[in-house]
Amino acid sequence: MSGGGPIAKVVPDLGPAAPAGVYDYLVPKELQDELTLGQRVVVPFGRRRVFGMVVALAQESQVDHLRSVERIRDPEPLLLPAQISLAHWISGHYLTPLPEVIRAMVPPAMRGGRADARPVRRRSRAESPEAEMAAEAPELNLSSEQMAAFLPIEEAVRWSRFQEFLLFGVTGSGKTEIYLAAIRAAQERGRGAIVLIPEISLTPQTVARFARHHGSRVAVLHSGLTPGQRGSEWRRVRSGQVQVVVGSRSAVFAPMPNCGVIIVDEEDSTSYKQYDRVPRYHAVEVARRLGRILSVPVVMGSATPRLETYHLAQTRGSPQLLRLSQRYNQRPLPPVRVVDLREELAWGNRSPLSRDLVTAVDGAIAEGGQVILFLNRRGTSSVVLCRSCGEALGCPECSVSLTLHLPGRLCRCHYCGHFEELPDACPSCGSALLRALGAGTERVEAEAAQRWAGARILRMDRDTVGHRDAHREIYEAFAERRADILIGTQMVAKGWDLPGVRLVGIVNADIALHFPDFRASERTFSLLTQVAGRAGRGDEPAEVILQTYSPEHPAVLRAVEHDYEGFAREEVEVRRRLGYPPFTRLLVVTRSDPREDLARQDCEREGARLREALQGKGIEVLGPSPAFIPRLRSLHRWQLTLKGTRMEDVAELLPSGRGWALDVDPA
Repeated sequence: MSGGGPIAKVVPDLGPAAPAGVYDYLVPKELQDELTLGQRVVVPFGRRRVFGMVVALAQESQVDHLRSVERIRDPEPLLLPAQISLAHWISGHYLTPLPEVIRAMVPPAMRGGRADARPVRRRSRAESPEAEMAAEAPELNLSSEQMAAFLPIEEAVRWSRFQEFLLFGVTGSGKTEIYLAAIRAAQERGRGAIVLIPEISLTPQTVARFARHHGSRVAVLHSGLTPGQRGSEWRRVRSGQVQVVVGSRSAVFAPMPNCGVIIVDEEDSTSYKQYDRVPRYHAVEVARRLGRILSVPVVMGSATPRLETYHLAQTRGSPQLLRLSQRYNQRPLPPVRVVDLREELAWGNRSPLSRDLVTAVDGAIAEGGQVILFLNRRGTSSVVLCRSCGEALGCPECSVSLTLHLPGRLCRCHYCGHFEELPDACPSCGSALLRALGAGTERVEAEAAQRWAGARILRMDRDTVGHRDAHREIYEAFAERRADILIGTQMVAKGWDLPGVRLVGIVNADIALHFPDFRASERTFSLLTQVAGRAGRGDEPAEVILQTYSPEHPAVLRAVEHDYEGFAREEVEVRRRLGYPPFTRLLVVTRSDPREDLARQDCEREGARLREALQGKGIEVLGPSPAFIPRLRSLHRWQLTLKGTRMEDVAELLPSGRGWALDVDPA
């Protein structure tokens, strides 16, 4: 055992593919007064010299014959003490090795010896006009309802007190104005704010609104930035040049030295959950923990909050529920008209656009209004089916069907990226009777262009936002009324405040409704309510047309009435009976292997072991069963699901190593 300290516990940066751990190093006397948490250091590792992050300091080690820290790489810590505490919490809560968490928190430009490079971030055209102005901040004229919601937040900001708030307001009720007031209250005390938004598509509008109030002291952090831009913004935040950080989920890791309030807009968004790589964290839960560590309030806003959050507010009083029951300026919520697509089929209409929707679009455009057509599926057709043998064109690497995209007649896998040209004959039976079924945004765009030849049409989905400024360009064109119809996926469903929209058409409300997922109803209700809320933001009358094959489904019925609380009451009771969150927690253990039999056998073996080890601990082990996508990128996947109220005793029992993945509180 090495003693006489101090000892630095260091996470070496060995690259993404190398196994990493936390290693103890002696701190030489000449560095003892300078070394602190969050600093990068140079340490020996094998025969190499590598950079590493100091994540803890101790007086003794369980390891003998320690090597020493050679030098301090950066005089100022890259990560603040609160961030190191947050990293330890994420590691424990999401069962992720600490080095993986540290790697996620530090942008690529800050790793691997590139920290001295400080590229000047070139602002996009959407950010620069307002951001470079030092104009006096506009007045905030809060309504009486907004002021009643703001006052408890202001008090928590004033006293630097951790408190959680759920700002539950209908679409268009002015939640952003309350966010701005909370940020101003923090700034009056010399503190800043972190603002999380769910979609990159919201960034241009959000940055512009915050920049009008805070000038150039707004930083933007999201995955759409280049590594150089992200590193530059990250350094601006760390150096204290920034008062407000706006960004998607990874912005929760922004190194703001004096944060006074944390805001999470649209807290129900599934994009806050990172599911495709470790750490598989939920940014809302991380924001809540960060608020607790920093002792600052956390404001979560939504018209359709997660049932877990709403249930906590109703039953425990934390988060404190703050209501905005009316739209700003007393504007009414738009009426929703339901079209039963079964009747359309009976009339022989096989177009994705119903007769009522076509008529409504005709009227809206004739009156000078704008139209949003929403369909949460991209491509031309969702599946290409052989009418002879019934086989669908499938991805050779994943157990999913290929989506047809008309440009180039390409069939693409939206999971692994595989693509192939649409064949002339069925690969299974040789028949030429191939038929494209289902509709995606490409097909709706093609039909719209044919029906409304004089209309200016935009499309917004992952296929149209490939380059860096695409989100901004599409948003600006529609906001400036240089387009009449916007066709889009969930990118257009939330947050956008566009007074010219007279009609929202929900082309198919059922896409996610019948998924084998206990949250399917909640997600459908949320998406329908949010996209309907894009209509009626201006002074002109507006409406929503909702097309569905399931007009009697509770999620659809409640969405038509804009009735979140009624939906929540019914859905919470369903969850209570079935024993799902918020009444239990879930943990999914996935085994991946090129051989399906090995993946299944390993899962069966571990399932039996876990059932025996967890007997009497109130945790149920379900499965094994094939994953939702049983084969992904040539790997077969089987999984176990653990369900219970207490997961504290599980961590040490779970399988680990190559081929195993853990997802705590899966979305």
